[in-house]
Amino acid sequence: MADLYLVDNDARLLELYTLFLTKRGHSVRSSTSFHEARAQIREHAPELLLSDLELGAERGDEELARLALSGELPPTLVVSGYLDRQLEAKLARLPCVVGTLAKPFDLATLEARIAESLERARARVS
Repeated sequence: MADLYLVDNDARLLELYTLFLTKRGHSVRSSTSFHEARAQIREHAPELLLSDLELGAERGDEELARLALSGELPPTLVVSGYLDRQLEAKLARLPCVVGTLAKPFDLATLEARIAESLERARARVS
């Protein structure tokens, strides 16, 4: 399974996703902000970052762009209730964004999208 890092400001969702994904065999770390996530990603980059976009004081699209500019953005699946065509096009221009998933979704869909995103990320490395 994979080493995943989750960024979402909703602690309840992080708990649910972490429990589900850990039971599926993934190694999961998480944080509620990019301020916290940035240091952990630098220390140990995950195979896949799952990132929300609306994080209160932080905007995920801006933070992802900063990480990409500095060369620190791992393969990323954007998981958000605020996706539209314009935002998806902006995110697609970031070289490490390997997919998007609009909230709400069921856990089976999350698991399938993670598998697809990991395949894309691994194909880019090959």
